[in-house]
Amino acid sequence: MNTGTPRSGTDPRNVSAVIWDFNGTLVDDLDLVVWTVNIQLRKRGLAALTPDAYRDVFGFPVQDYYRRIGVSFENETMAELSADFFKDYAPRLKDCALHKGVVEGLEAVTSCGITQYVLSAMEQGMLHGMLDHFGIAGFFEAAYGLAHQEGDSKVSRCQELLEHYAIEPDVALFVGDTDHDAEVAHALGIPVALLSTGHQSAARLEETGEEVFQDVSSCLKARVLGEVSANG
Repeated sequence: MNTGTPRSGTDPRNVSAVIWDFNGTLVDDLDLVVWTVNIQLRKRGLAALTPDAYRDVFGFPVQDYYRRIGVSFENETMAELSADFFKDYAPRLKDCALHKGVVEGLEAVTSCGITQYVLSAMEQGMLHGMLDHFGIAGFFEAAYGLAHQEGDSKVSRCQELLEHYAIEPDVALFVGDTDHDAEVAHALGIPVALLSTGHQSAARLEETGEEVFQDVSSCLKARVLGEVSANG
């Protein structure tokens, strides 16, 4: 699925860096997240979400999304709610799988001499542990997470990543699965491509005006690899 006119674009011949989101983009944790959130909602006497309903309401900052699904924060903080979430989510994340085509795509990008990075709203230590667990840490020059588990904006971390590794925004590509990924890219002048297989519906992603793709392979072929398929 390529939808709409992209607000920003990359010439596949000129991409020198790819910055990947993690949850929902590289790893398929949608069902686990919905299962975990529904445990939280039941404990608070709130209605459960279907995966489609979740994808229509999820967003950043995560505290605002929790308010949209009925959490009042009258008797708990965001830090407490995050700890409650990760208590059930974190031990089971290792049982999730990478999205189809991720490994082949990372290999293809690497073979083209393009440097790859990860930028995630996941806590830094957990992010590095998961990249090691899934066997893909070696594809990335660096992986930047947050200092906490509360899922707020990634803009400042992305700015740090650009500055530390001297990444030129106009020859990079940010690949993510939420409108916040588009917001981060827009704030820093990075072209962006969005995947509809993660935590937001295609309809919501299309509202950003950016290209939306069904999978990693089609995204990389169109925006990074040119005529070279991500599957070889």
